[in-house]
Amino acid sequence: MGGAASVPTDRTRRLKVIGAGYSRTGTLSMAMALEELLCGPVMHGAYVKLWSDIFAARDERPRLLKLLREATAGFVAITDAPGNCFVEELLEIYPEAEVICVSRDRTKWWESWEAVTKQAGAGFLNWFLAPVPGRRWYPKLVTQFLEQQHERFGPMTSGK
Repeated sequence: MGGAASVPTDRTRRLKVIGAGYSRTGTLSMAMALEELLCGPVMHGAYVKLWSDIFAARDERPRLLKLLREATAGFVAITDAPGNCFVEELLEIYPEAEVICVSRDRTKWWESWEAVTKQAGAGFLNWFLAPVPGRRWYPKLVTQFLEQQHERFGPMTSGK
């Protein structure tokens, strides 16, 4: 975790905790704590191409569940986006898992979140990340995430 993605060594381990909190709400701290408490790897981001495939399958439930099962095999918990977009589906796969949702002051969260999404959607980012394996999928994943959130909740705005 931290600078490198966690990698499960025992793919038979199952999710015990599903983090439903949004990015910028302390999800990395939660992931690090869960990694210690549950003595196993926690998925916190990474695997960008796989998550892009998962978003693309969101209207094909059997395929979606299969991909989610593959993505989470061996992890003891999952936090942050994009996993938090699939809490209902993850609970279908792991009905014994606990769900934790961290939150933050709405205004402060929006300021932090908006800064990140503006950078992620910048046109230069597509060009800059194109040669980087794995990372080249990041702009597409951000777009898929924002589309799904718009479908579920309407436009994301500061409310000001």
